[in-house]
Amino acid sequence: MSSRVVSWVVGLGLGALFGVMGTAVSQSTWMIASGFSLPIGLIVALLAVTLLLVGLRLVLRTRTTAILAAFGIVVTIFLLSQPSAGGSILVPGNALGVTWTFAPTIIALLVLAWPRLMKN
Repeated sequence: MSSRVVSWVVGLGLGALFGVMGTAVSQSTWMIASGFSLPIGLIVALLAVTLLLVGLRLVLRTRTTAILAAFGIVVTIFLLSQPSAGGSILVPGNALGVTWTFAPTIIALLVLAWPRLMKN
């Protein structure tokens, strides 16, 4: 297999992995003061998605691997937000869930649309 195809498969797999891990932690909060909780899980998950996509864009010449990683993230979040056969939902319809559903897509669009800074 070509190294290009391997990077595509790895990018898609990393995207799916980050989508699963982000979904698992996106509802985690940290109580700071009386009545205020910091959405630490959502912050870490969005930061991880951003760093993955930016890293792929900086390291590789083409956008293809980053596009596949973004596709893996978005599709995984979509699949995990659907009700299961038993009726349980991993991504609830609260503010954290809605943010986790849409923010990675917006981040991916921004990172992928950003022009390449260095010409090689």
